Amino acid sequence: MNTNTAHPDMDGRCTSVCGDCAAAYRRALREGGLSGTVPRCLVAFGLLRKLEGSPEHLPVPPSVAAITLARPIKRAILDQRAALDTLIASLSPLDAVYRHERQRHQAHIQPLIGREVIDTAVQGALETCSEELLSAHSEGGRPSGALTDALPRDLALAGRGVRQRTIYGHTVRAHGPTLAHIERVTQEGAEVRTAGERFERLIVCDRSAAFIAVLAESGKEAYALEIREPGLIQYLTKTFEAVWERAVPVEFDTTGQRPPRLTDEIQRAILELMVKGHTDDAISKRLGLSTRTIGAHIKRASTRFGSRSRAELGFSLAKAGVLDTGRDAPGTPGSGAHQRGA
Repeated sequence: MNTNTAHPDMDGRCTSVCGDCAAAYRRALREGGLSGTVPRCLVAFGLLRKLEGSPEHLPVPPSVAAITLARPIKRAILDQRAALDTLIASLSPLDAVYRHERQRHQAHIQPLIGREVIDTAVQGALETCSEELLSAHSEGGRPSGALTDALPRDLALAGRGVRQRTIYGHTVRAHGPTLAHIERVTQEGAEVRTAGERFERLIVCDRSAAFIAVLAESGKEAYALEIREPGLIQYLTKTFEAVWERAVPVEFDTTGQRPPRLTDEIQRAILELMVKGHTDDAISKRLGLSTRTIGAHIKRASTRFGSRSRAELGFSLAKAGVLDTGRDAPGTPGSGAHQRGA
């Protein structure tokens, strides 16, 4: 049985010559042609050509048949190449547009090196801010000099009707100069909240310009990024809004008392960093508290749990689950939310 059969394609045409057709073609070559009914494959491949006015089919050399069959294929290839060339030619002018826009996109993120350069860029953006100013200060109490410079600027923004929202760490509730600054700007309509979670310093003006601080190596100049890329600014503002929703408002009552210190939240932040292996000095820099205050909080927790080392305290805290969300941090009884600052 001959298994070399022809396989028709989707259009019903043969894509290969079967064994029976090959035998018929050999017979046509020997006899000089075939009469009557001939194999369909041989006609389809152009290997047999019917004589006009005669029932006889003459054999055609495969090389000649291939040339005849290849003509429409080559023509289609040429047409496709022409279409491809036309497509490339029509898109090529946009290459210059793409490169130009990508360069503009990259220019939307500008490195700023040096405190003076950073301050100048930020001041320029604030002078044109007309609707909204978002700012987050991850460090603790701000230096008196910085507060002195910031107060006229913040008051001027309030005078122009700019909505101001600021996030600090909880530790500023124990920092007199920063609290005094907050009290003054909130009197003019600014909103201030504090958060216990870690966040980076951020300034966003009218959601069109943003500045983020970049951690530089010790001894290096201050380093920041000026961002004017809409997509990245949208991401930064969403991050700000998420922290803002979880933060606690700073409010001053009519008796002149300062806002609550949120001592429990501060102690929780200290112990969480301690458990993660941070030294007192590292915790001090992150939370803006003195190393003496850090040590006092850790000592208080150690006394409560009877721990003789930081490792033992960390084990006791984990076992008791006091650092889990919603649990009271170790310290003095009662909620820190009810403690008033001195």
